[in-house]
Amino acid sequence: MGRIALFAFVLAGCQVDSPTLSQTVQQTVVLLPSSSDFGSLQVGQMSGSAYLDINPSAGNQYDTITSITASCPDFVISAPGLPTDVYRVCEYTTCDPKYGPCELAQAPVCTTTEYVNYRWSAVFRPTVAGATSCVVNILLNGSTLRTVTLSGMGTVPPKDIDVSPTNVAFGDVRKDTSSTPVGLTVRNAGGIGMTVYSAGVSAGFAIASGTTSQYGLAAGASMSYSVTCNPTATTTMNGSFVVQSDDPSTPTVTIPLTCRGIDSAVALTPSPTTLTTTRVGEPVQTTVQIQNSGAASMVLEGVSVTGTDLMLMSAPANGTYATGAVGGALVRFGATAKGTQTGMLTVTYDGGKTRTSTISARAMATSMALSPDGDVDFGPVCAGQTQAQSFTILANEEASFQVTQLGGVVPPFTLTSPTLPVTVAGSGATMVQFSVTAAPTAEGIQVSELNLATNIPGSAPRTINLSVDALPAGVSPSPMMIDFGSVPAMSTTIGQSVHLSNCSTTAANFTNARIEGADASEFAIVAQPETSTIGPNGNASWLVVLTTKTAGLKHAEFMVDYEGGTAIVALDGEGLGDDVIDEPGGPIDEISYYSCSAAGGSTSRAWPLVLVLGIVLRRRRRR
Repeated sequence: MGRIALFAFVLAGCQVDSPTLSQTVQQTVVLLPSSSDFGSLQVGQMSGSAYLDINPSAGNQYDTITSITASCPDFVISAPGLPTDVYRVCEYTTCDPKYGPCELAQAPVCTTTEYVNYRWSAVFRPTVAGATSCVVNILLNGSTLRTVTLSGMGTVPPKDIDVSPTNVAFGDVRKDTSSTPVGLTVRNAGGIGMTVYSAGVSAGFAIASGTTSQYGLAAGASMSYSVTCNPTATTTMNGSFVVQSDDPSTPTVTIPLTCRGIDSAVALTPSPTTLTTTRVGEPVQTTVQIQNSGAASMVLEGVSVTGTDLMLMSAPANGTYATGAVGGALVRFGATAKGTQTGMLTVTYDGGKTRTSTISARAMATSMALSPDGDVDFGPVCAGQTQAQSFTILANEEASFQVTQLGGVVPPFTLTSPTLPVTVAGSGATMVQFSVTAAPTAEGIQVSELNLATNIPGSAPRTINLSVDALPAGVSPSPMMIDFGSVPAMSTTIGQSVHLSNCSTTAANFTNARIEGADASEFAIVAQPETSTIGPNGNASWLVVLTTKTAGLKHAEFMVDYEGGTAIVALDGEGLGDDVIDEPGGPIDEISYYSCSAAGGSTSRAWPLVLVLGIVLRRRRRR
């Protein structure tokens, strides 16, 4: 005989009085679904909303959802109204004979009389091409962390021109001189080659470097330009950097340019001042030279810097400066947030005259997308066999980072890692892959952790939970039990998979997959294997759903015959009554209350102290 399912057998001792919810012994929640895959979507587009539920588990439960958070640029989470409670109140009635003779020790049947759940949502908005994942942290009761993993695949548009920065302000430039060059980048962010027909600037500005005639850009390739302002008079100049391409949606890109010609005895170098592009959390600084370029002495009266996240760290001393004398002003960019910041360095001299120079700085965000992420289940694997899982790392923000550590796995898992440290280029330009192999030698569920660290500023090491269900020799079902949770009557749950594995050296045949038991009519097999033969160390899978027709607990068994026995998987669930009260809110923050009458009625509730035999469930005590 194969491995046969062990059913949850419940013993109960009852109290006369019902406790308040804050005194309930057990609390837990069911996350439905535990993961959500958005499929493929073009970079820059946004998916529809995926709705996910946090439901109280079976029995009397009470939990507070403290927060739902994620830090993933490709996914947007909406979880309004937190903190909030999810709970279930049960009324226990006499035993149900469909689970066995009532003279045996059994728990009374729990009928839900009050039920509160919470619904939140997520959307997928890919920023880079490639597979991305996001672990959403759900904090319960201020201390217990549960997670849900979101995933999706970003695909590149056919042709997509990207020009950055989106505007250039040169600030003050002495007439009859050239400003310090400012860099611009033309990039093909699409998935196929693109043609740039031309690039040019308005009068008064010049392209110091970069191709101005027609050229091609492969997917992901870029062309760098440097542009200067060359005023011939003391006047404000406005112009444009214009790029023409065969991007069907944006054939012409226009970048505004501004500059003011001045006549000054103070020269600033560089001007404008562009600090080195950095990553968020990594400050940078630069020195601006202040020179008396006039024919007579100059009196320096002060130096200041304005602008968000920009700071003057040091400046030359005030006083008289001879012709040609130079001093240095040290400017710091804090890089505390993503984006480009602009400011102004102002030099005051000779009785209140001023000379200004535009300062610009850019901080690029850094984020790692690991796929798969969170809890990675290798599924059923025959003891003595192996199952490999590939992982992909990419940067789904602009800045690059390094993977500095991969490790921590213990048998039966092994890690195949690239040479570290390894650089992951920004904006999904490169991918780094590694793999983990599960090779169990003994049956049972076995777990390990994979630890991953990067040099992303301020980031904590990532922990990935690994698990494998090692099966014994012969034919075995998995999992041993499926709990579909609680759903309103006349609704259908998300499908759950049942597997039949053949851990032998010869093929195994199976037949007559079915559902039996007291509530068999409320469960259904909605997908079956294409063949009735499982090769050595192979498996077959079915998809099962619960469609509740009435209120109450539901029990049945998935059964399938094979050569030498019958495999059984316990199926559990609950139908909730149709007396529904909805609190105001919308489809995202809707909270539903389900009420139903207890069969047989009772003036007092029996609250059992539950002992579950055969299936071990982790429970928490409310603090």
